[in-house]
Amino acid sequence: MIEHYKPQFTHKDWIDNQDRVQAGGEDGLNRRFHLLEEEFAGLAENQINPIIESLGTPTRHLTLTPALVSYSDAGAEVPPWSQHIDTVEKPTDATEAHGFMNVVLPDGALVRSLLVTGSNLSSTGTLRVALVGVDITIGGGTGFLVESTSLGTPAGPPGEVKISNDTHRYYLTVDVSGAEEDKSVTVFCVQLAYQ
Repeated sequence: MIEHYKPQFTHKDWIDNQDRVQAGGEDGLNRRFHLLEEEFAGLAENQINPIIESLGTPTRHLTLTPALVSYSDAGAEVPPWSQHIDTVEKPTDATEAHGFMNVVLPDGALVRSLLVTGSNLSSTGTLRVALVGVDITIGGGTGFLVESTSLGTPAGPPGEVKISNDTHRYYLTVDVSGAEEDKSVTVFCVQLAYQ
C-alpha cells in the first residue's frame, strides 16, 4: 500500500528590509532550492510513480478448462487422462495420467502465477501442472516457465517470464504420478494470471 504523502519542505518567509537574500549559506537560495528538489524526488519515487505503475498494467486471467491431448513417447503410449466435458480425471485402474494442451497468451505478457483447481484424493499421488515454453525451431529447447504441485494456491514463476510468440510456442503439461489406483485425481481448471 502506498503511504499518504507528508510534505517535508516548509518555506520560512523572508521579511522585507530585514532579511538579506543570498545564494549560499544555511538559509540561502541554493539550499532552499535543493530542499525543494529533494521534496519533488521523494514525492515522485514514493507516491506518484508507484500509483502510475499500479494503474498502468492490469492483471488479466486466462482461465482454461483442461482439454488434454494424450501422446506417445518412444513409440509407447503414455497413460492418458480420462477426458470429461469440463474436467479431466485419472482413470480408476491407473497410477498415473499425462496430457498436454496448447496455450496462447498475448505477446509481451508477463506471467505472474499459475493456479490449478481440482481434487486429489490420493495420499501418494503427485499432481504437477506446468507452463512450458519451446523454441519454434525444430528440436528447439524446452523450458518449464512456471509450475504448480498444489491445488487452490497460485504458484509464481521463479523469475520473470515474458511471452515471446515470435520465438517460442507454449503449452501446459498436466501430470499425476504415484497415485493409488482406486483414488480419484481430478483437474477442474487451470488459470494463468498475467500483465
